Amino acid sequence: MKKQLTGWLLAVALVVAPWSGISRAATVPLSSLLNGGTFQSGDKVFSDFGYSATGDMPPATAVNIEDITDTNGDYGIRISGGFVDQVGGGASDAIVTFNVSVAPNVNKWIDGVTLSANPAVFAGTGLASVTETFIPTITDDKLVVYDFDNGQVKLLDSIAFNQGYKSIPVQKDIILHATGNSGAVTMSFVDQTFHQVPEPTSLVLALGGLCSLGVIRRRVR
Repeated sequence: MKKQLTGWLLAVALVVAPWSGISRAATVPLSSLLNGGTFQSGDKVFSDFGYSATGDMPPATAVNIEDITDTNGDYGIRISGGFVDQVGGGASDAIVTFNVSVAPNVNKWIDGVTLSANPAVFAGTGLASVTETFIPTITDDKLVVYDFDNGQVKLLDSIAFNQGYKSIPVQKDIILHATGNSGAVTMSFVDQTFHQVPEPTSLVLALGGLCSLGVIRRRVR
């Protein structure tokens, strides 16, 4: 069973690698960030990491955090590892938590989030999903990606907030459940990027500068 499962995980990795359109650089084990460590991706700073796992989910030492940039130029992180649930027993669950903040002296606000992953139900029945919340800062929005054995699949979700934030908490719940007598449910990565807009004060200053430039040009004429 282990050899068969390894083959499935490798197949998923090969299929997904060219699809993601993500550029990556630094990589660290999640375990190195759990005791107050921070991780920076572009102008986003990630801190206060937490991790808990049940069932067949990997330990924090076998989960990596990578910095990524998506095709829109938004910065974020990839959480990668051998997330799996094998047949027998209940569901396997992993919860990853962290805070994301705009780096100091960067005049930006976080106003949106994109979530993507590669959940997959192999050779049997089951479900795989990632649910993301931002409690207590944001209580009326969440993101969800999933693969259910009845053919329902959603690999990408995004949301635009009603306002901008300098910092938000993130809770990511990865749940996998192989419900049949054979096969397995797997996931090897979860990508997360954060969209940003100029800070209101910096935008006002920029508009003021343009207005001043217009006045100067009129005087010169």
